[in-house]
Amino acid sequence: MPGPSKPPCGGTRSSGGAPSSPNTSRPPLPSAPSPWARPLLPQLQAYREGGASAFSILAEPTHFRGSVEHIQRAASLGLPRLYKGFVIAEAQLAEAEASGAEAVLLIVRVLKAHTAAFADAARARGLEPLVELHDLTEVGFAQAAGARLVGINARDLSTFNLGVPTAGPLRQAFPDAVLIRESGLATPEDAQAALRAGFDAVLIGEALMRSADPRDFLSRILTGLR
Repeated sequence: MPGPSKPPCGGTRSSGGAPSSPNTSRPPLPSAPSPWARPLLPQLQAYREGGASAFSILAEPTHFRGSVEHIQRAASLGLPRLYKGFVIAEAQLAEAEASGAEAVLLIVRVLKAHTAAFADAARARGLEPLVELHDLTEVGFAQAAGARLVGINARDLSTFNLGVPTAGPLRQAFPDAVLIRESGLATPEDAQAALRAGFDAVLIGEALMRSADPRDFLSRILTGLR
């Protein structure tokens, strides 16, 4: 399979559940005490008890301190797991399959014209691709990939600034897909705004990682979704 260009590195990317999926990203160490130092399974257990329906787990070890071992260990909690990383090689799909993940993140801005080939290869391994877009110019690649899970990342990969995406045009392009709003969701009001914008699910990460009580925080987020 031909490979895309090298993905961007550095910074942190938020993510996490569906209708809410928490993320277990572990970015570079900040100067303050790190919330990412919490034990993995108790953190994930709190997410599940708070109402999460899936886990988004970073697999990239160098820049984000992720690990496929985290995906494997999360199996004991019984929720679907997303292998999250900058996938640019079929070997990563093999790694995702071996980890036991049920889904894999494919970023159109990284894969471009290779998105459909990677989506087909993922499905051949029993992995459902979550195809991530950053703007409407990328819709055609996701359509060619037959995406059933479509994520809109509100964070620009070049600047890491946040925008405010809407789902209307995406619903027309993907009438039967699950539309997932990613990044920048920190309050119940944010989640309500995402639903009003037409999204089916939200992916919440850094806000949960930094919360002193992630179970309560997620419960309040989900209450805002109802």
